[in-house]
Amino acid sequence: MKFGIISDTHYHPFTAFAKQDGLINSRLQIAMDETRKAAVHMKDAGCTALYHCGDIFHVRGRVAPSVLNPVADLFKEIAEELGMPIFALAGNHDLEFENSNRIGNSGTALTGDGITVVSDEPFFQPVHNVLMIPWHAKQKDLLATIEAWLKEAPARFGVKAEEVTLMIHAPVNEIIPGLPDHGIDPDVLACFGFKNVFVGHYHNFKRVRPGVFSVGALTHQNWGDVNSKAGYLIVQDKGTVSDVQHFETDAPKFIDMEDIEVDDADRVAGNYVRARIEIDEDKEVVAYRELLVDELGAAAALILPVRKEKAVTRKGAAKTSLDRLEDSVTHFISASSSIDADLKADVNAAVLTTLAEVDHAV
Repeated sequence: MKFGIISDTHYHPFTAFAKQDGLINSRLQIAMDETRKAAVHMKDAGCTALYHCGDIFHVRGRVAPSVLNPVADLFKEIAEELGMPIFALAGNHDLEFENSNRIGNSGTALTGDGITVVSDEPFFQPVHNVLMIPWHAKQKDLLATIEAWLKEAPARFGVKAEEVTLMIHAPVNEIIPGLPDHGIDPDVLACFGFKNVFVGHYHNFKRVRPGVFSVGALTHQNWGDVNSKAGYLIVQDKGTVSDVQHFETDAPKFIDMEDIEVDDADRVAGNYVRARIEIDEDKEVVAYRELLVDELGAAAALILPVRKEKAVTRKGAAKTSLDRLEDSVTHFISASSSIDADLKADVNAAVLTTLAEVDHAV
């Protein structure tokens, strides 16, 4: 028996690289189109349900009608026209309050025939033996909820852990390279003994342990998703094991570059590209942007210019306002007593990158 999984769709009218196509934001339309294509692929592959591991929407505590209504129509289409029932978890971005509940979950509005939104209690779907547990702000509470469910599962549901697939939305360590450990140890999840554990929250698909998977976001959403693996899963149960396949979507990715070569066309085409380029004059920014978009086929491009050092030929040569602001920021961070000395270089680089993005944004 097969089923599909998506997560972290973050439906939202993102402004970066977006247009307003009629009444629907173009970035929102891309996310919905990729959801529909994923659902069609799942149906054609023999899947009998679509599961969502949380963060349906993007903004905590509120959803614009121009987002909610098209997504509700899409979910209804998948459930009714494709015949694919949807089971969706509450993620932290879906919630108004600290912990998940029906009243404070924006996903509740999607509930309908063939659409189940899990908000309050653990939900067990017996067709696929899937256990879904909504967002807990405290990890110890989530783990305690899992343990409590496992104790009553044999008597109440007639199943053992090894027959059940767990789906949660939670931070789990080792999913994002370089991110300090502050989430759940994947060994803890593996030790529960479930057939598989699928986790939403971090936007990177990864098999962190045998049987423990980060689903990853359906699409890239911002520069924080650079180098992450986005897409959806198709899972085929085979007795006590499962075959888990990951598929990328056709949505644009966010890509960072240091140099631009003609041979980069395959990597650039159709994607959002941010390039850090050394320049002599401001007009080169436009030329590089045109190279990326017009010649190499980028969906959009952002150039972060790095000024070539020049000798000052006259006393008091004027700096641009951005240059002066960069100097002020660097001095502030360098002198700050509240920023760890080991982090100052990284903090300074991140702030200067943001300043450059604002100054040269498309």
